[in-house]
Amino acid sequence: MSLTPTLNFRIDENYLIAHTLSSTNKKRFSSNKHKKDIVSFQNFAWSISKQKYLNLIKEYKPIEIKKPKDLSKKAQTFLALLKLSKQYKKILLQTQKYLLLCKSQWNKNLNHSSFLVRELTGIKMIRRFDVYISHPSLKNGMNLNGKILWGHNEDWTNYTTVYLWHEILHSYLSIPKNDRWNHAIIQLIADNELRIKLNGGAYPPFYGHKELFPLMRKILPLWKKYLKSQNKNILDFKHSYLQIL
Repeated sequence: MSLTPTLNFRIDENYLIAHTLSSTNKKRFSSNKHKKDIVSFQNFAWSISKQKYLNLIKEYKPIEIKKPKDLSKKAQTFLALLKLSKQYKKILLQTQKYLLLCKSQWNKNLNHSSFLVRELTGIKMIRRFDVYISHPSLKNGMNLNGKILWGHNEDWTNYTTVYLWHEILHSYLSIPKNDRWNHAIIQLIADNELRIKLNGGAYPPFYGHKELFPLMRKILPLWKKYLKSQNKNILDFKHSYLQIL
């Protein structure tokens, strides 16, 4: 029996277009490497029809994967037209190359990173996930009931590996009632402990969403004690710190 999760890396072109067209704010860029090409595609789509552009973003939403049959005829026609453009073909090619990078890095680190996460959590994470890749120069990272949406510049070594584990952990630890607490512990596991086990270094300073750092600082003394324990169980740890804090 495999002790590793199975990730199916794929590109949904309709989602890729919707996510790219919705990412116009400068804060949505993870790097400027392909910014010129992204803006060119956005401008091209806007020049065809401002209303169709806005309707597509409103209808599709960049946080879900939709089947073609669930899109309006107008949206399908607009998407088909965009796919024929030279501007889009650049975006697609860059994303296809990025998918290969993500897949290669994940597979290279799979056995070792799976062992580390299993050691840190006490959980055998063996589920299957579809990973929908978006453009690497745009920020994306979300777990939608087992469907992972992912795209980001490779800011440091093994960045993709660490943050794919971050998203996988949401399938095992996230409970809406205590979402901020769960997210804080996920950041301690993946963004920080797994990162330094793969790359070296130390924390704090923390990596991850800054708004969670105060919670992480509260948890840190108990977390350090937990890391020294034998037979770790992250669910028991989570229950214990929620009782104390």
